[in-house]
Amino acid sequence: MFKLNKTNSTSYQLFALILMLTHTATGFTASSEIVEDIQIQANYMKFDMETGSSTYLGDVRISQGSIVLSGDTVTITRQQDEIQQIIIDGQPARYTQDEDSKNKIHASSQHMQYFTSENRLVMTVDARLEQPDHTIESQRIVYDTKNKIVIAGKNNQGQKGGRVNIILTPKKDSSATPVNTETP
Repeated sequence: MFKLNKTNSTSYQLFALILMLTHTATGFTASSEIVEDIQIQANYMKFDMETGSSTYLGDVRISQGSIVLSGDTVTITRQQDEIQQIIIDGQPARYTQDEDSKNKIHASSQHMQYFTSENRLVMTVDARLEQPDHTIESQRIVYDTKNKIVIAGKNNQGQKGGRVNIILTPKKDSSATPVNTETP
């Protein structure tokens, strides 16, 4: 018969923690990556077994498939064994989605909130979102990771977001012949 002693209890709690952290994370990733494990690395971790919330400190890196979140401090809020929200603070906090070279996304800001059920990343304070053909900078950027929609700046409801700076990079025409500017 199995007896629960202090050593087994600690092992059981650690095992339960690992199961809870790697349990489904619906909405955290692109639909093709839902089955992939979530990898978390940090210098320190605190897990509240009652609420399911966890806090990670020091060079935190969370990855699942092609998505990587990183920052100095990360707080994950869970409800009914599903991740609800991820809060990332850093100098800067970063979000990277590297599907392929045409769709690579790099985002950074001082504060990020990822709402998993809405597939929404809200970046505030020195926010920047880069894709191969454009860069967007503002004090507030909202990125819909599922539908690939970006909203930056302030809206008519008085949200603060500041001005939006956009850089569009034209596609390079590989068939164009270089112009010879030298005179004979």
